Order: sequence, then structure tokens, then C-alpha cells
Amino acid sequence: MLQIAGGVVAAGVVAAGTTALTGAGVVFTGGSTPGVGGDNQFIGGAVSQVINGATVNSVTLTTDGTGTHTTRIVVVVAGANGKTLTITPTGGSGLSGGATQWSCAGNINAGPVLHASAPVVTLTAATATVTCDTMDANPSVAGYYLGITSVGLAVA
Repeated sequence: MLQIAGGVVAAGVVAAGTTALTGAGVVFTGGSTPGVGGDNQFIGGAVSQVINGATVNSVTLTTDGTGTHTTRIVVVVAGANGKTLTITPTGGSGLSGGATQWSCAGNINAGPVLHASAPVVTLTAATATVTCDTMDANPSVAGYYLGITSVGLAVA
């Protein structure tokens, strides 16, 4: 599972038939509140992970000033054209503030893809960018994910 803390890419990725990997150049500075006041952040350079022939180039979270209200997740994956990507945010208390689902668009087939917890998209580019925003039922941008502590990525 690709771990995210305070919007900074952290450590391992799990995909079908593989085990977790740890990125080189990653240092954990402990704390008790993810994303707040320097707690639970990873430092030490860029991290990319290879999963079943694909590479996770980046995962970026858009949060408020406290780091606890996440409104967007952007994932860039290379080498997985035609494969499915499942994005699973976890931790905290989930979707809040009016948001009831994630709406994902980008280099995907038949977007936007709407899902309440773990969107599954089919990638349509050699290097695919997938942007998932918190939404209400309309769907229009609304609310946030409260207290996200990790983002799981699976490519199949």
C-alpha cells in the first residue's frame, strides 16, 4: 500500500501478486497528528515504486491549511496503459462536509468515475494522470475527506 502522510509520498506499494516495497531515500519523522506541525512526514527525496510492470511517478494530496481536510488526490502512473488502477484512501473519518463520493477523471476510460470509497479506473495512456476530487451527489465539488492517513494503489 502506498502510504501518504501530510500530502507527501511515503513508502511501499502493494499490487496483485507482489509484496510491499520500501522507497530509498525516505526518512520518517514521527509524531501523533498526520500532516500537522511537521508530524508524520517523510523527507529525503523523490520516491517512485514499481508495481507489476508499472511505475507510480507521484501521488499528490490537496489539503487545507491544517492538513486534515483533503479535497483532491492526483496519481501519476507510467507503464500501465489498459490496466485498472484502484485508489483507496483510508484513515480518519472519511468523506465529510457534504462530500459523498470521489469523482475521478484524467487519462481514464469513460470518466468521470464516481465511487464512495475506492474508485477503480482503466488507464488510457502510457503515462496516465488520474485526478480524484471529493464531490456531493450532484456531482459538484464539495466537502473533503477528513483525516486521510494513507492511499492504497493497486494495478491489475
